[in-house]
Formats: sequence, structure tokens, C-alpha cells
Amino acid sequence: MQSFLDRVAEYITGNYTNKLSELCIVFPNRRAGLFFKTSLARLSDKPFWAPEIYSIEDFIAKISGIEIIDPIAQLFELYEAYKNVEKEKAEPFDTFSQWAQILLADFNEIDSGLVNAQNLFSNLKNIKELESWNVDTADLTTFQREYLHFWKSMGNYYNEFNRKLEKEKKAYQGLAYKLVTASTTEKINEFSWHKIIFAGFNALTAAEEKIIHNLLVAGKAETLWDADTYYLDNKIQEAGRFLRKHSIVDWNKMNPENKFHWVNNDLSVSSKKITVTGVSKNIGQARFAGQLVQELLDKNPTPNLTHTAIVLADENLLFPVLHSLPAAVQNVNVTMGYPLKNTPIAGFNELLFQLHENSNKLNKEGLFYHQDIINLLRHPYTKMLLDTKAEAITETIINYLHEKNSVFCSLKIIETINIKQSEALQILLSEWKNTSTVFSCLHQLINLLKLFFSTQKEKDEDDRKANFDLEYLFSYSKIITRLQSLSENYSSLTEIKMLRSLLLQLIRSTNLSFYGEPVTGLQIMGLLETRTLDFENIILLSANEGLLPAGKSQNSFIAHDIKRVFGLPTHVEKDSIFAYHFYRLLQRANNIHILYNTETDELGRGEKSRFVSQLLHEFTLINKTSTITEQLLETSISRSTLASEITIVKTPDILDKLSKKASDGFSPSLLNMFRNCPLKFYFHFIAGLRETDEVEEDIGADTLGNVIHQTLEELYRPLIGKTLSQIDLQGMKEIAEDKLKEKFKKYFPESDLNHGKNLLTLKVACKFISDFFTNEMDEVQHLTKRNRQLIIEQLEQEYTAEINVGNKTIKLKGKTDRVDTNGIVTRIIDYKTGRADDKELKIKNWDELKIDIKLNKSFQLLMYAW
Repeated sequence: MQSFLDRVAEYITGNYTNKLSELCIVFPNRRAGLFFKTSLARLSDKPFWAPEIYSIEDFIAKISGIEIIDPIAQLFELYEAYKNVEKEKAEPFDTFSQWAQILLADFNEIDSGLVNAQNLFSNLKNIKELESWNVDTADLTTFQREYLHFWKSMGNYYNEFNRKLEKEKKAYQGLAYKLVTASTTEKINEFSWHKIIFAGFNALTAAEEKIIHNLLVAGKAETLWDADTYYLDNKIQEAGRFLRKHSIVDWNKMNPENKFHWVNNDLSVSSKKITVTGVSKNIGQARFAGQLVQELLDKNPTPNLTHTAIVLADENLLFPVLHSLPAAVQNVNVTMGYPLKNTPIAGFNELLFQLHENSNKLNKEGLFYHQDIINLLRHPYTKMLLDTKAEAITETIINYLHEKNSVFCSLKIIETINIKQSEALQILLSEWKNTSTVFSCLHQLINLLKLFFSTQKEKDEDDRKANFDLEYLFSYSKIITRLQSLSENYSSLTEIKMLRSLLLQLIRSTNLSFYGEPVTGLQIMGLLETRTLDFENIILLSANEGLLPAGKSQNSFIAHDIKRVFGLPTHVEKDSIFAYHFYRLLQRANNIHILYNTETDELGRGEKSRFVSQLLHEFTLINKTSTITEQLLETSISRSTLASEITIVKTPDILDKLSKKASDGFSPSLLNMFRNCPLKFYFHFIAGLRETDEVEEDIGADTLGNVIHQTLEELYRPLIGKTLSQIDLQGMKEIAEDKLKEKFKKYFPESDLNHGKNLLTLKVACKFISDFFTNEMDEVQHLTKRNRQLIIEQLEQEYTAEINVGNKTIKLKGKTDRVDTNGIVTRIIDYKTGRADDKELKIKNWDELKIDIKLNKSFQLLMYAW
């Protein structure tokens, strides 16, 4: 197999032998240039001066002669232009930044498409005015007027933005393209290149097409295409849409020496083995890809995976694939972008900002919300920062928060805990007064993390995780450094909340570029990264509709119809680009595996890409020497291995625990647990599992019940054995609220009881107590009329009894809330602050106690009585 880049290298050395160093080679992306250098080097055994090699973006940047600013700087420059237009009506920066990136993308597309911007904005404004027109001639609402103002002002934003950048001799990419188009020949004459060769292009923007056209007419350029008759000659094949356009336009008229190089017939002639496999779930695809790589290793005792590529249509599969690769794969080169938002550093950043932003809302110096502290302490990066002391520090702080039930905590309080402090903890919890202190804190944390990951890498050079962590940190560090630089030059970035919003947007829009040795080992890349590259073995994952192609979603202010009229790319053109990359990837490959996810998602998607369906339908009709197979990967589960129920055998250890408990005594609550669910009884009592302790922010049902029990016990205890009177009850009723608050303060600080849900719960508790004493007073009055008395006999009294089962004696125990007598009967009372229905207290059949879990309260009372 001769790859496209090998052919380019052969063509150049054959036609420009003595002028190699005077050539300029332009590729669609930088990756192609790295592989091309290897192809060029293989053609000579002697050193030589290589041609200058650029990606199209770098080429335009070089010949434009102006500074092309990065997306972050563009955002700040556009905001300055926006403020110049809107004056005092301008939105704050954090609100502006949420829609400005879409506007920047539209400006870039307009200029690279060489569109008359004023005409486009005028048409767009007219359409929006028609949409907002009221048939009944009623006045527009305030919202409608503001809405229309935006569309009317969009052209003004564009003009002011361009004027400002021109004054500062700066440009965004689309503007640079437009400027180069206006004076291509003059700018090229500033360089001494003998020839500029554009290789491997497919879809060109209007600006790129005009630039290449101008250079071809001037005899300064040559084009090398990578086309196949399979999609070029078929006029309805979307993969050849752009190449047919370039071949129909007679490039030969521009320069007699230039011909349409090259058109091959690899897809129609070369023998290929194509397997299309449906796999359930993304993780299933990743694991199956790992199996396919293992098969390649098994077939060749000295395998060279340099000619093998795993191509991911879904970038989120990168790490599942990496973790699924066989251990024998030593060299892996990742040549694709990975979203920074999916990395641990993004989560760490969000937790850190959440901690400090919530702290600033409290308006109390250095006070943090407990859950924010706990979440941050449990993040893997925090544990790395705390190093060997991580577990001890984390557990000590969390235990302290739980024991004290501290909803809020400060660094000063944490310092009083008897633990060895760490530098990292001091930095994490240092006060953020302004953006300068934020940047200082972030840089310190970045340096500590960098030191940790570098140390890990020194210990193990093949530690992939440390390598990736360093890549995450590097990208994050660049964003922070750039933001800090811009904050010093622009007055817009002044608030921490604004910084967090912008940082979050940048993290979401940033893709990591992994750097490595491009020509060694197994290649893992996205579909766009495969441009101009060829491999013998291809494993393509996530070939699903909606991913390949990406679908009709369009993040733009410019309506679809407007784009179509002005010649801007729509989803139709973007689908054609995906189609070309898909078929070009298959051109020179011999062994091809195409995987797709069969699992239906919430939108009902689970079908293979239409490109794959088209391939299955027509490929073997055109290429008789190839085979294409479709299969579904199934995972069978043996029903015999599935347990029909959970059974736990009573081992000697379990029996020993039960015997000890029989001697100590079973309580009603423990027996109710067994009645409700024997398995829960096992986990709780035998296995000793407990729910995780948590800080109680709001008064829970348990706390409410405990406080009311404790209050009633304290009020009634002095009256044990005495006849209750109206005066006694009235006195207790008057002080009950103060007693309640006193008890609640053992669980919550007073400040937490004076607002929100806790205040409402406190009021409910007071109402409970008040109603209780009112009922007691009514009852005493009723008994007095009948010459009877209400006497408290016992409070919180523990009772025990024993039963004999076989040769074992089992102890039962329970603590009653209250026992009293009304002159006729003795009553056993169990206070309940929750709902208690009559049907929970009435038993029609004794056998119901064994099976009906609704009779828990009855079971408890009957056990006390027994």
C-alpha cells in the first residue's frame, strides 16, 4: 500500500529535486505535516533541507503578517467593542460571555465565507422584524423591543469589532483569511518560495478557494487532491460533493501545468475485508476494540501496530478504549482532542469555586459550607495534594463536622483540630478576597499537582495516568495564565463569580491535544484527525447516526435559510465533509472493523450510521474482490448462575452473635426490623453495617422525636407518683417552648434555628407540645368530674422478660416512654411524633402480627405490656 503522503513525497522529490528547500507544502492539519516528514525522509539516505511545511491555518497566519488572537482574547476584545456600541445599556461580562462565543463563531464563518456582512445582517434583521410583527398592530412588548434591538445591533457589533482589531493590527482567523484574499499575490511575493503545494484538501471555504485560485493563476501554486472514482464519478454521492466542484472548475485553465492530481480507484479495485459489528453500550465497543487489537498481536509474533488506527467518532470513548487495550501494547499515540470538561481537573476546579463562592455568599470571613469541604476533601486531586496525610486529615475533619453537627466551618476551626496541618489545606481554604487572590491560589495548587504528577512519572515512565494528568494540568494552567494576563489588561474581569462563569465556559469549549511520537505505535484518533493519513488496519467505533455524521444541530445566530442563500456551510455541507472522511479512511485500508452501539438511548437512537448502511448495500456490487460482513455481538448470561433469592446460611459465628443477643435482650425495634425484612436485620445486627454519618442541616424526624421525648420526660419527672392537676399542666405548658429550644440547641446552634426549615420545624414541635398539654388538661378535667385521678407511675422505665425456646432462654427488653393510671386502668404510652392510623393499632387476628409490617406500633406496645 502506498499512502497518500508517500505519494506526495515521491511526487515532490521527483519533480522538484533541486528545489526542495524552496517549496512550501500546505496540509489541512498539522498532523499531516508530521507524518509527511517521515515519508519524505524514507526517500533519501542523505541529509537534505526539507521544504517548509504548514497547516492551512498556520500558512494564513504567516502570510497575513498580523497577530491572530486566541478565542479568549477575542471574547474580551468583542466585549470592549460591544460596550462602545451599547454604552450604559451593556450587559455585565458574565452574561455577555454566555452568548458572545456563538457570535464570534458566526463572525468567523462570515469572513472566511467572503460574505457581504452588511447584507447578511440586514436580511437577518428584516426576518426578525417580520417574526415580531403584530397583526393587530399592537405595540411591541419590552421583551420584543429588546429582542429586536439585538438583531439590529449585530451589524454594529461586527463593524466596531473589526474596526477595533484593525486599529490594533490584530485579527481572528476568518478576518485573517479575508485580508489575505484581498491581496494574496502581494503578500506571497514577500516570500521566496518557488512553489506552494496544497495537498490533501477536500472542502474549502470561499476564502481558501479564492486564495488558492489567485496563487494558481499567478503560477505560484499547485494542488494535489486525494480522490476516488467511487464517490467522485457518482454525482449523488455526498462524499464527492466538494471534489466534483473543484474538478468541474477547470483548474487547467488557471495554470496549464496544473492538473487535477490525483484520482484513484482503490475503493473499487483493492481487496478489503470489512466487518460491521453491532455492540451493546459504549464500554462494550471499547472492550471489543481491545480484543481486535489482541487478535492483530496474535497473528504476528513481532507485530508493528504503526499501520493500525483506532478511530473514535465519539471522543468520550478515549479512556475506555485506552483502559481496554492489551498490556502487550507498549506504544500508543493519541492524536485527537479530548474535552477538558471530562477530566478530573475540571471537577476539581468546579468544587473549589463552589466552596469559595458559597463562602462569599455567607458574608462571614473564612466560613465554609460543610458539604463543600467534604466534597473537595474527597476529590482524588485533593488526596494527592494532601499526600500521605490525606486519609488521616480527611477523616479527622469529616468526623469533627459530624460530631459537632457543624453546618458551617472555617479554617480557624479546622486548625484547632488535633491534626498535622498541610500546606495544601492552607491554600485550598485560604480566603478569596478578589480575582488576584484566586489566581494566586490556583497557581499554587497547579504547582503542587505538577510536582506530584512529575514525581509519579519519574517513578514509572510508562505510567499513562500520570502522563494524562500532566496533560490536563498543562491545558488548565494555560487557561488560568491567559485569563490572568487578560484580567490585567481588561477591566471586565473583576468579580470571582464572573471569573468562574468564564472559566467554566472555556473549560467546556477546550479540547486537549495530546502530544507524542506521531509515527510510532498504535494510533488513536478522531475522524477529523485521519485527514491525509492511511492505515492498513482500521477499527472505527461509534459509527452511529447522530455521531457519524454529527446531525443537524447548529449553534449559530444565523438562520439556515440565510446561510444557504449567502453560501455559508449548513448541516448538508458538514455531512458531506463527514462522508468524505469516512470513505477516504477506507480507501487504502485492507482490514476494516466498523463498530456501532446497538443500545437505544433516551432519544431512541441506536441505529448504525447511514454511511454504514450505504456501504452494506452497495459496496460489494462495485468491488467484487472484497467481502463485507455484518454481525451482532451478544453476551449470553446463564440463568443457572442467577440466584432466585438471597440466602444467608447461619454459620457458627452468626449463631454465636444471636446467642449473645438472646442473653443481652432483644428490643421491640430490633424484632420489628426482623419482621419487616430479615435481610435488613442481618445487615444491621449481624454484619454491623450502618448508614454513613452526615451533618444534619435540617431538623430530621429522629431529632424531632428525641427532643420532644426528652422535653416531656424532664417536665413530668418531678411529678412521678403525684396526682396531675390543671395547675401542674398549665405550668408545664408555659415553659415547654423554652425547654424545647434548650434541647434543640444540643443538636443545632441557635443561629440555625432562627430561619428557614428549622424555624418551621421548631414551631411545629411547639404546636405538638402545646396541643399535647391541652389534651392532658381536658382529660384531667374529665377525670376530676368522675372523682378519678391521673397519676404518672413511671417514665423511661426499662422492662425485661424471658421466654424459653427449647433449651435456650431468650431475654426480651424494652423501655416505655410512660406508664400512668387513671383510676381504672394502667396505661402504657409510647409517644409518636409521626402519623399513626387507627388500623395500625387495632388487631383482628393475632397471626397478623407475624406478617403485617403495618402493625409495628401494635407489636411494640403489646411487647411492653407483656
